[in-house]
Amino acid sequence: MDFSVSLLISAIVGAGVFALPSLAREAGMLSLLIVPAAFLYMLGVGHLIIEMFPGTVEEEVERELGEWGKHALVFVERAVILLALVAYALALRLHLGLSSLMVLALLAIPLLLELHPTSQITTTLAFFTLGFVSFLSLLALPRMELPYSVADAVSAIDWKAGIPLFLAAIFAFYGHNMIPRVRNILRSEQKTRRAVYLALSVVFMLYLAFAVSVSGLKVTGLATTFLSGYAGGNMGVLIDLSAAIIFYASFIVMGLHLSLNMGKGGSAFVFAGTAALYGLAVAAGAGFADIVAAAGLGVSIYGGLIGLAASRKRIREGYAVLSASAAVWVILLFQFFWA
Repeated sequence: MDFSVSLLISAIVGAGVFALPSLAREAGMLSLLIVPAAFLYMLGVGHLIIEMFPGTVEEEVERELGEWGKHALVFVERAVILLALVAYALALRLHLGLSSLMVLALLAIPLLLELHPTSQITTTLAFFTLGFVSFLSLLALPRMELPYSVADAVSAIDWKAGIPLFLAAIFAFYGHNMIPRVRNILRSEQKTRRAVYLALSVVFMLYLAFAVSVSGLKVTGLATTFLSGYAGGNMGVLIDLSAAIIFYASFIVMGLHLSLNMGKGGSAFVFAGTAALYGLAVAAGAGFADIVAAAGLGVSIYGGLIGLAASRKRIREGYAVLSASAAVWVILLFQFFWA
C-alpha cells in the first residue's frame, strides 16, 4: 500500500506546481475555491478510472468510444507532455540565464542519448520537489501580506483568472495513467481507491499551502525565479540551483518516458516537437504559467473523454466529470471571444 501511494505521488508531483502562486495571486480569495475544485475534479477522474478501467485507460476508452476515442486520448496525452516540456524549458532558461539555443542544446543531450530513467529516479525527483515546495511555503508564510478586510479581498479578485488557475491546478494534479498499474499491484478496487485518494490528498494539502503562502508575497511570473530574487544572497542561489535541478530533471524524465512509449524515432519527435512549440511560445511571449494552463486544457479534454466513456456505461460520476469539463470549455470560449 505504501509503495503504491509513493508510485502515485511520484506520477502526480511535477514542476507545474510553480505556476500556481502567480495565478492564485491574480484570482485572490477565489483561489481558495478554485484549487480545491481542481482537486475534486481530478479525484473524480481518478474514481472513474478505478471504477470502469480494469485495463489501460486507452484500451477502455477505445472499448466505449471506438478507435477515434483512443486516438484522441493518445494525442491529448502526448500534447500535455510536450507542453509541459516547453514550460520546463522556459523555466530553465530563466534560471540559468542562457539563450534559447543553448537551453535546447542542453535539453537535447539526454533525449538523443535515449537514457532510461528508473522508477527510483522518478520517485526521488517527486519527493525532492515536494520537499522544495514545503520549504518555500515555510519561507513565504511569515512574510505573506493579508488583505485588511473582506471588502478589500473581494475587490482584489480577478474573475478572469479563475479558469487559468483551474487548468494549471488540474495539470499539477495529473498523473492518472499510473492508476491501472497500481490497481494491478494491489489487486483490489477498494485498496486502489484508498491509495489514489490518499496520494491526491497529500499533494493537494502541500500544493494549496504553497499557492496561498507564496501568492501572499505578491508574486509575479514563475514562483521560483520570484522567490530567488525575493530571498537574495545565498538563499536565492540555493533556490535557483534547486529549481534548475527540478526543471531539468523533470524535462529529462518526462521527455524520455514519452520517447520510450513512442518507440523508434521517439526521441527525435519529442525534441523536434518541443523545439517547435518552444519557438512558438517565445514568439508569442507566453510565460511559464500560460503554457502550464494550456497543458491543463489538455488534461480537461483527457478528463472529458474519460467522463464521456463512463457516461456511455451510465456511471453517474461520468456525467459529472463530463459536465465539469464542458463548463470549463464554455467559460474559456466566452472569455476568449466576448470578454
